[in-house]
Amino acid sequence: MIKILGFRFVRACIGLTICSFLFINTVAGQDQKVNLEIELGAALESAQVLSLTSLGVDKDGAGPVLVTGLMENLTNKKLENLYLEIKVTASQYGTIVELTQESSSPFSLDPLETIYATNNDLADSRIPGIDEEIRFTGGLTSEGDRFINSLEGSTTLPADIYSVHIQVIQVTNMNGREVLATSTVQIGRAKTFESSEIYLRSPGNDVGDGAEITNSYPQFSWEGENDITYRLLVVKSNGQDGPETLLGNAADSPAIQSGGSLLQFENLDVLVDGNSYQYPAFGAQKLEEGQQYYWRVLTTLRTSNGTEQRSSEIWSFKISGGSDTEGTTKVPLNEDVNEALTQLLGDSEFSRLIEDGYALEGIEIDGQVVNGLVAAQLLREIMQKIRDGDIIIAEDQ
Repeated sequence: MIKILGFRFVRACIGLTICSFLFINTVAGQDQKVNLEIELGAALESAQVLSLTSLGVDKDGAGPVLVTGLMENLTNKKLENLYLEIKVTASQYGTIVELTQESSSPFSLDPLETIYATNNDLADSRIPGIDEEIRFTGGLTSEGDRFINSLEGSTTLPADIYSVHIQVIQVTNMNGREVLATSTVQIGRAKTFESSEIYLRSPGNDVGDGAEITNSYPQFSWEGENDITYRLLVVKSNGQDGPETLLGNAADSPAIQSGGSLLQFENLDVLVDGNSYQYPAFGAQKLEEGQQYYWRVLTTLRTSNGTEQRSSEIWSFKISGGSDTEGTTKVPLNEDVNEALTQLLGDSEFSRLIEDGYALEGIEIDGQVVNGLVAAQLLREIMQKIRDGDIIIAEDQ
């Protein structure tokens, strides 16, 4: 049972991601009798992901403020026989929810009276300052049924423009049905985000596919939103626990940048701004030949109740035996690589090797030989460690 703006209709819980908000208020000029303004509450405005049940809107009169409204009588006369009409639309489907105040229960506004209400007030069928009970009829339209069915069990709304449109109607013998004020709030174009939408690219493949790699310093990459921070986890198989258990235990401890430390079976736990990460020579446990590894990417998104973690699927890979350096790609020399080699070898020795025609084919770290772009990346990391003072080069006495 779900309520939109405090009104319930029967369907499964829907999650909503928010990208931007647009507020539109329509007035009738100098003869305007009522001023109506609605806007989204802070819970909606600041949330990256919104689950309606987590907000408490499936409970009568409970939950945070999602929508606030102001209604003002601009005249010196009492306005009677007033009604509210509410519509929720999706641009690709039309009106999906339509609610009309019951004709037997109109309300009134005293001269120059201003009232404020929230979704919780509407859920209670009471608006502060209005004596009458506010009851509605309606719910999902046929387009709404089609929209819900199109989700096929998904808990995330598709990217679209969603609008909540509210009208104040007055019914009199003289003028009949007259629209006194309207206000619309739009939510869109939403950026949907589901765990399946973090697509892993490399290294490895689905668990059980037997993927093998030879590089002990692989480049991890994935597809997903570019403007959020990811957490990359790499764990080693222990032959007893499954990958879900191992990665879950790793995720329960803080990442390195958050003051955590690697667990015994954990090889890498870093926060990444972007969609790729080069396995480092420092700050991680070495990937060993013949060992099976599992990895996953997580992200933490803000919700109205705090945060919610989303995750990718789990991939695995095994480090197989590599080849020697014959026929391998030479390490490209650039400013950072040259600076690192100068610091490690000394300026005169590095210059002599270059003048004698030597080329750098690879470097060896802990018995593992790497070459090409991976070696260049490791040298850049070494250079940064030297600059930061984490590595000190001392001459032999």
